[in-house]
Amino acid sequence: MRLQQIAARTDVGQMRDHNEDAHLVLPEIGVLAVADGMGGLAHGEIASSTAVSTVKAAMSSLEQVVSAVDEDPSSATRIQLAQVLEFLSNLGSQRIQQALGPGVSGTTLVIATVSGGHLMVCNTGDSRAYLYRAGTLRPLTEDHTVAAAQLRAGVISQAEHDASPYQHMLYQALGTQGEVDPDLFSLPVAAGDIVLVCSDGLTGPVSEARIASILERKGTSLDDATDALIEAANEGGGPDNITVVLARVLDGETADDVELVRETLEQSRCLHDLGDRDHRTLSLYLDYLDLDAGSVIDATVGVHVMLAGAAIRDGEAVGPGAIFGLRSLADDERSVPEVQVIEPARVAVLTPENFKRLQLRRPAVAVRVLHGLYSELSRALP
Repeated sequence: MRLQQIAARTDVGQMRDHNEDAHLVLPEIGVLAVADGMGGLAHGEIASSTAVSTVKAAMSSLEQVVSAVDEDPSSATRIQLAQVLEFLSNLGSQRIQQALGPGVSGTTLVIATVSGGHLMVCNTGDSRAYLYRAGTLRPLTEDHTVAAAQLRAGVISQAEHDASPYQHMLYQALGTQGEVDPDLFSLPVAAGDIVLVCSDGLTGPVSEARIASILERKGTSLDDATDALIEAANEGGGPDNITVVLARVLDGETADDVELVRETLEQSRCLHDLGDRDHRTLSLYLDYLDLDAGSVIDATVGVHVMLAGAAIRDGEAVGPGAIFGLRSLADDERSVPEVQVIEPARVAVLTPENFKRLQLRRPAVAVRVLHGLYSELSRALP
């Protein structure tokens, strides 16, 4: 899958005398990136340009991994791509420190790739990625600022966050520490989706509602939409450098079909207590299988959530939302009932191996997943 419609623009804004943002567009391999040099530190423009040049220098390696996801969009290849993006983020951080000295300067970095019907996002800092689908703008990243962390922890209210002196204080950024721990998200995309990657020069003065309205109005032309977003940020005072990158997904399933699958997964009884961020994190570790009528689901190899279609289990017909294989994560070797597909079906699978990977990277998310799975298992026991 390649991105054939892309628009990108950067602007110094109204209050700065130079631009410390940098961006990268590699349409032939579906890679987008935005970096925002930290204004409170020296040489922010060097930090941001070093971050994106590190990604660009790895283009040939990235192309191999992205192509592998295009050919086989399984969790194995997507996890490999995520690991490459994490490695490049840390390599960029090291190169900034080598060029400027440890802690002298820093930058955000958000990378987005589209391949194999999935959008992958790797984020460090408070630059952002969004997905615009069928009139709805969906935030995909969370800011790595002190105030945002306090808000997520429930320590402060939204109003207190918006007035906080720590609203722009990053607790991690490339170049300011030994290693960064970027957020890694993956989710299926649909034909017509628009990916937005931007610096906080856009999201500071322009609300998400305004961004959505501009994309709805100007979305047929990404160049016009990019110009309108830059103009809106400057009309809002332009307090910072503004960088906007937009890309449209042309191929894939319909938005209605992708949304139905997403909603079914998120509302399944064992996962409905997870937050949006948890679901985006979990999605990286899921395999999505399309099964023909007559296929047998092997519930011993992982937890299966039926997303579409119908099957027979224990002589009973079950449909979307049905869950099989809960015992697989508990190393329960008791026999499980056979599940036979009677209508073409799609299922999401979490294998024990991928659950262990999730535990290592995001243990808090793994605990919430396990709690939901064991709660469901307890309901299923006689």
